[in-house]
Amino acid sequence: MSNQSSYTAFLYWLLLAGLIVFFLFLSWDLGMLRVLFEQDITRISVLIFVVFTLVSVHCGYRSWFVASQATMLSQLKVMRQDDPTFLFDHFPRGRSLVQNFLSQLVQKPSESDTSLSTEVLAESLRGAHQVGWFMAGLVIKLGLLGTVVGFVLMLSSISGLDQLDISNIKALMQQMTQGMGVAMNTTMVGLIASMLLGIQLLLVDRCADRVLLEAIDYSLLVGLAVSEDRGKDGVSLSAQK
Repeated sequence: MSNQSSYTAFLYWLLLAGLIVFFLFLSWDLGMLRVLFEQDITRISVLIFVVFTLVSVHCGYRSWFVASQATMLSQLKVMRQDDPTFLFDHFPRGRSLVQNFLSQLVQKPSESDTSLSTEVLAESLRGAHQVGWFMAGLVIKLGLLGTVVGFVLMLSSISGLDQLDISNIKALMQQMTQGMGVAMNTTMVGLIASMLLGIQLLLVDRCADRVLLEAIDYSLLVGLAVSEDRGKDGVSLSAQK
């Protein structure tokens, strides 16, 4: 994996984020976004928009973080190719999760330690994404909550009507329209936000899975090389004796 391809996921996220920002500015310029927020007296749409923005920034950070892990893995592969005697336990630890994973593999090559290190690496690469998936489901629930609130507003306007005349019918239609606007707008905003967050999180998850698989594949090669080196050292020590 080259350094250029390592940041493909982050570049895709930047492209998606740019398109989202463009359409948001276009909607605001056309007045659609302003009307949507003004009609929503519950401000649930504003809350969904804030959650969407925060989670999108989180996805951008995670895509950059996972891409940096892929870049470090590429650098370690190059170091190993240039110097076949390179050992990861001599490499300064703490610079990346992948580096720590390979260092622990070299120091403790047992099967139980390798499985535990793999689980830790997988959790570190993908664990933080669970918060994003929770928020993606939360914005749908907020949209459905707005739907319920909108219908409650419609029904409350009908229940408070004592007599039917022209002025009451006009006020009733305005209240019903307001309640229907709250229901439809919050549902639409929640669904769109959830779909866009799902695309971003899926992109980051796939990038993390790819880094994890490549780290595991490379760890097998490193473990085999370390075993051969230690076998040669053992043979040389027995020959000296």
